[in-house]
Amino acid sequence: MAEPMVNPQRTGLALRDPIAWHDFLQVARVAEEAAYEGVFVPEIAGREAFATLAALAASTERIRLATGVVAIQNRFVSTTAMAAATVQELSGGRFVLGLGAGPPGPGSLDRVRHHVAAIRAALAGRPVEEGQVPGFRLALDLPDPPPVFLAALGDRMIGLAGEIADGVLLNWCTPERVARARELLSEGAARAGRDPSSVTVAVYVRACIDAEDDVALEALKEPTGQYAAMPHYRGQLESMGLGELAAAAADAAARGRPQDVPEDLVRALCLVADPAAALARLDRFRASGADLPVIYPVPAREPVSSIMGTTLALAPTSVLQP
Repeated sequence: MAEPMVNPQRTGLALRDPIAWHDFLQVARVAEEAAYEGVFVPEIAGREAFATLAALAASTERIRLATGVVAIQNRFVSTTAMAAATVQELSGGRFVLGLGAGPPGPGSLDRVRHHVAAIRAALAGRPVEEGQVPGFRLALDLPDPPPVFLAALGDRMIGLAGEIADGVLLNWCTPERVARARELLSEGAARAGRDPSSVTVAVYVRACIDAEDDVALEALKEPTGQYAAMPHYRGQLESMGLGELAAAAADAAARGRPQDVPEDLVRALCLVADPAAALARLDRFRASGADLPVIYPVPAREPVSSIMGTTLALAPTSVLQP
C-alpha cells in the first residue's frame, strides 16, 4: 500500500472548476509535486467525484484523494461503498470519503449517524440492508477502509463529527470559528470516549493569489455573495459576528451585483492576492486548530493559469527549487 504524503506544513487543495481534463490533471500532479497532502473534489455541478478521483489515482502516486463532499441523499449506501472501495483500491489506500448531509433540517444528525454507521459496516464487509440489494455485502476485500470526513457547519454536526468521524471539513470560516469548532469536536470526541487529536480538522479557504488585488477581490466577491445568500451559511456568518456584512452580500447577490459584496467580508473569509499575507493567514488557521487548511482556488481572468498560480503561490514546497 502506498504511503500518503504528509508534510509538516499540512495543506490540501480543492479542485472544482470544470477546466479541460488535461489541465485539471496537470494541476493535481503539480499539487503532488509541491507536497500538498490531498486533492479534494467537490461534487456540485461539474465532474462526478468518484470517477474523477479514480482517474487521478492512476495518474498520481502519493497525494491523498478525497471527495469534498458527496451528499448522502444522492446515493444508496451500497453505491457509495462500492465507489469508495474502488478508489481506495486503485489509489493504494490514499482515498478519503468526505460526506455531507445536504441542507440542514429535522433529523439531519440522525440520518448522518445512521449513514456513516452503514457505510463503515459495508466497507468492513458486513451486510447492510440499505440499498437496492437486500443484505448487500461488498465483495471487495479492503485491508484498510478509507477514513470518513463529515462536512459540518452547525455546532451539533461538528460535535457529531467528533463522535463518529475521522475528520471534519469546515467551510467559509474565520480562524476564530475554527477555534470554536475544535472545542466542539473535542467535546464530541470526549462523549464517545475518543481521542480528539485522532480527528482531523480540515477547512476550505477560498483563495485568489495570481492576480492584482482588485482583480482577485472581484473574483472572490461572487462566491462570497452566493454563499452569504444561502440561509444555512448566512446563519454561520451571523454566528461569527459577520451578520451585517453577510446581509449586504446576500442583497448584492440577489440584485445580480456581485461587485457590491462588501470587501471586508471577502477579506475576513478569503485569501486575496498577496502571497505572503495569505500564507500568514493560513498560519492563523493552523494556530486556531486547523490541522489541514484546504486551498480552494477561485479563478480570475484565465481560469487555468489563475488556478495554477494560486496553487503554486500557496504550495507547502516550491516546485521551482533545483
